[in-house]
Amino acid sequence: MDKKSLLYCFGVPLILFFYACWQNIRINEVDVYQVTQYGFVGHSVFADMSRQILAKAGMLFSLLGLIASTSAVILCVLSVRKARISAEKLIAAFTLCRKLLPFIMVGVMASIGFALVCVLLYEVCWIYTLGRASAFNIKLVIFVLLIIGSLVFMVLKSLFLLKRCFALFEPQDMQVHGAAVSEADAPKLWRWVRELAQRGQAIVPDNIVVGLFEGFYVTASPVQIENGARLTGNTLYFPLSYAAFMNKDEVAAVIGHELGHFSGNDTVYTLHFAGLYAGMENSLDYFYRDVASSGWLERLALNPTIHLGLWFYRQFHETVNGWSRVRELAADAAGARTSSPQALAASLLRFSALNERFNAPMELFFSRKLETHDLVHSLFTSLREGGRFDVAASLEQELAHPTDSHPPTRVRIEQLNVPLDETLLVSASRPADEADYQWMRSLFRDASALSAALTAGMASNVEAHHDAYQAELENLAAHSTESVVVSLRKKNFWLFLVLAVLCVAGAGLVLALSIQWNATANSSMEKIIFGLVAGGLIFGLASWTMHTRVRQPLFTLTAQGIESYQLSAPLLLAEIENIDIRSVNEWVFIDLYWREGYQPPTCTVGRLFRSFTFEPKKNKAVISLPGGVLKGAQREKMSIEELYVALHEYIQAAWARRELNHS
Repeated sequence: MDKKSLLYCFGVPLILFFYACWQNIRINEVDVYQVTQYGFVGHSVFADMSRQILAKAGMLFSLLGLIASTSAVILCVLSVRKARISAEKLIAAFTLCRKLLPFIMVGVMASIGFALVCVLLYEVCWIYTLGRASAFNIKLVIFVLLIIGSLVFMVLKSLFLLKRCFALFEPQDMQVHGAAVSEADAPKLWRWVRELAQRGQAIVPDNIVVGLFEGFYVTASPVQIENGARLTGNTLYFPLSYAAFMNKDEVAAVIGHELGHFSGNDTVYTLHFAGLYAGMENSLDYFYRDVASSGWLERLALNPTIHLGLWFYRQFHETVNGWSRVRELAADAAGARTSSPQALAASLLRFSALNERFNAPMELFFSRKLETHDLVHSLFTSLREGGRFDVAASLEQELAHPTDSHPPTRVRIEQLNVPLDETLLVSASRPADEADYQWMRSLFRDASALSAALTAGMASNVEAHHDAYQAELENLAAHSTESVVVSLRKKNFWLFLVLAVLCVAGAGLVLALSIQWNATANSSMEKIIFGLVAGGLIFGLASWTMHTRVRQPLFTLTAQGIESYQLSAPLLLAEIENIDIRSVNEWVFIDLYWREGYQPPTCTVGRLFRSFTFEPKKNKAVISLPGGVLKGAQREKMSIEELYVALHEYIQAAWARRELNHS
């Protein structure tokens, strides 16, 4: 566990515990029985008794939060150790954690939240015992009570998160662009898949979804077809694009591999674990968003829960990835049995090479520069003209998969005991074959109509996305068009000037006294005079530097760029890719990162007076601000946050205008 997580999970409850102990020590037992005269707000029985109860309650709740955090860590460590033994142990351990962790997370939130409430209420009672009521005391009490009210609301709200927590851990629907094909639509495909399932001793899928882009995969999670039906049960995803470039044996090996996830012990993993685990990240995202929208005091109670969940996820994630790779190698063995090891090895190499070759035509399609009614046919025509595929670069790659982690292709081929010789490479790199394409089409009753429908649906989505994107660009481009003049404030100018005058005056006074005392030859006097004169020069130089930097605007923020007397040319905002802000003591630094290939302007002033520095190796420009800034000709105050937001908005607007010009 990293330092930040340790601080939140254990440091926060420990600090609250010790603070509550200190509050308990502050109570004078004699004061509990002391009754003051009417009209005074001094030590009262009610206030002191309340302080005793609240101090002990704060200790109790903070201790409960500490115990809950400790129990969560112990549960996670023991579960992960158990999960490393076998995939079955992984499922059992995760199932147990899934049931217990939400209760612990809510317990941590509630305990720390109530501990904070008790600590703050104690201080309200303490303020009550200070003496006669004053306007300041009353305002302070009201302010603290408002904070307590928000904390109580947060704690109560956290109790209702339990139900949502369970709901978010449920399997998530997979959003898929494709079409579910029945046996009437693809009788040959269904018969063939049944044969492959029987050959590999696997479960026949309940649904087959045909799509365009993603690779072959199976899932037990519910599948929501885009603009279509919701499918439950076991689903096989069959991509027309990849199948068009693979022969029958290679496709059989890939399908055998995927159906291998529905055989033996892997069936339990795939059906009952993968979907639940996929929902965990969504649950943690929900908690994180809830924390982000809370105040800092609320985050103090919520952050330990978030860090516990994130740490839990990271610990399990490594174990899950390990078993996922073991499962993939076992599924490879199933694919090799269904077809042949050589066919599966060739399909792995060919699949990665196809990914690279698909990039260019797919980019044209998504940018609406490829007009086609049948994307699969267009891909086949385009790639057939490119000759052989380059499979050498595929060896160290990991094939993408929507739910699982794959080992590198070289490792998978080595596990199949298939030599990486010329025969395999020639087979995997062969040019697109018309026979393979026609065989894929023969699996469906009307492959052309199916591919055309999928292409039309995707083209419609691309068009809608483009229209929405264009509208967003136009909206961004319409903003941030007026120029904003930014100037530095005269921070420390008068201070430096006064110090310079004092140093010079002090040097003159010491010199006059030394003459009066006939001590002109005294070395100590000379050192004092020299030091004061040097200090005066330094402070004078500092005040002159500040005056030079603030006598004219630092820069003007325009729709096109940042213009400044310190720059040889405007710093173009459309070339800025990212912006960051950081502070060191009272200095603020704004980092502007430009895109590769851009030639930034140069500084026209000396290092002592410049506010802009450029780091070409990092593609970064830095604006240094020694304090606050002013805006406009009226030199109104402008916070650093406002300046950062303005820069960010102007950069977005400039980028949007450039995109519109290029579209």
